[in-house]
Amino acid sequence: MIVGAIEGGGTKFVCAVLQFDHPNIPEKTPRILRIERIPTTDPEPTLDAVVRFFKDSEIECVGLGMFGPIECRIESPLWGYLLKTPKPGWSDIDIAQRLQRKLGVPIKLETDVAAAGLGEWKWGAGLGTHCCVYITIGTGIGAGIIIDGIPMRASFHPEIGHMRVPRARTADSGPDEFEGLCIHHGDCLEGLASGPAIAARWGEAPENMSIEHPAWKLEAEYLAYALTNIALTVAPDRIIVGGGIGLREGLLDLVSERMRELLGGYIQALNSTAAIRLFLARAELGSKAGVLGAAELARQTINSVSSVSNRLYTFGKSRSSKNQG
Repeated sequence: MIVGAIEGGGTKFVCAVLQFDHPNIPEKTPRILRIERIPTTDPEPTLDAVVRFFKDSEIECVGLGMFGPIECRIESPLWGYLLKTPKPGWSDIDIAQRLQRKLGVPIKLETDVAAAGLGEWKWGAGLGTHCCVYITIGTGIGAGIIIDGIPMRASFHPEIGHMRVPRARTADSGPDEFEGLCIHHGDCLEGLASGPAIAARWGEAPENMSIEHPAWKLEAEYLAYALTNIALTVAPDRIIVGGGIGLREGLLDLVSERMRELLGGYIQALNSTAAIRLFLARAELGSKAGVLGAAELARQTINSVSSVSNRLYTFGKSRSSKNQG
């Protein structure tokens, strides 16, 4: 089984052709046959470059993990359209429909973070879980909720990065008076705790700050609020944390301690800092998570179609046998 995978990001599109040598053996990751990173410029040249990459590839289906917000409901006439996105020039662009027409194969669409979460669920830090939440904390903050290999969404996809959180109050620095950077909400989680928000608040790039810098205690405060809310509402088996900020060494230790205080012993399975620290897992697949997750979307789609075809074939044979009898 050869599939296409696209991780559509605000800075680059990662396109790959992958082969599943054993598509029905869950633990076998697909082999990446070809991969290319295409800078995200204007929609037309970017999508044209994506189409050129897959030209003459013998792919059966393409999995697409796309930055958003994007309409993922297949029943919607706007399926595959980017909605009101902060990426200049990309709002109201028909990403998935256009690619499906030009490539001539089915497209299976989810958000970029849901695709990465699916990759982590199947082959990474979420392996063996029934339900996991993958949250990436970097330039932005987003999350995917994966239940038995299916990204969760209904009338719209989860937007955990725009969760409203209380203003942090710490004994040594007082209340946080930073206005927040989100162009829609100002001081939502992303506006207060993303990488650009940290840099704007402290006037220094996060990667240059030691873990002893007071920025990280404040960051842990906001992440503890958010991850506590996720634990209480979704009740996942595991929360997987990725992204340049989320993977900062020592940060999850700070978050775990504050989560213990916020939970107050209410959740028995998370009644200690050690238990919470096990509950919060570092992402394992790195930059491959999105591409592998998109490939899994394609594999699921092909297997689903094959399963329906087999059932129809079996039903037809059964009817034919009865008629002959």
